[in-house]
Amino acid sequence: MLDKFNTTMDNIGDKIRKKRISLDYSQAYIAEELGISQNAYSKIESNQTKSFTLDRLYKIAEILETDVAYLLDIERNIIINASGSNYNSTISGAINNIPDRMIDMLKEELENIKEEKSRLIKIIEKLTTTDKE
Repeated sequence: MLDKFNTTMDNIGDKIRKKRISLDYSQAYIAEELGISQNAYSKIESNQTKSFTLDRLYKIAEILETDVAYLLDIERNIIINASGSNYNSTISGAINNIPDRMIDMLKEELENIKEEKSRLIKIIEKLTTTDKE
């Protein structure tokens, strides 16, 4: 199972390239939307860049009119493996074998969400105390 997820991460550029071509988008267009050079974007598609931030991955998915799960083949891998005899352990195994760099990206995104939640709570508290005065 770990090999399937590593292969997915190693080939994410291929998946991104195929999706871009299917939409008839140029590398220059995607690079401009991402705010990076065409050369930097080319490295993503050729799997030379493996250090995606979760934000970058989400932005690529958005530009390509898809979602991160599609780019990572997560749904396909889980569905294929779920057809086996032990559905629960297969999904559990899939979750337990997510590559460390993906887990790190998800942890970073979770921290960003927590910070945003705290910021919004403070704003709401400030607004509600201002309304009472």
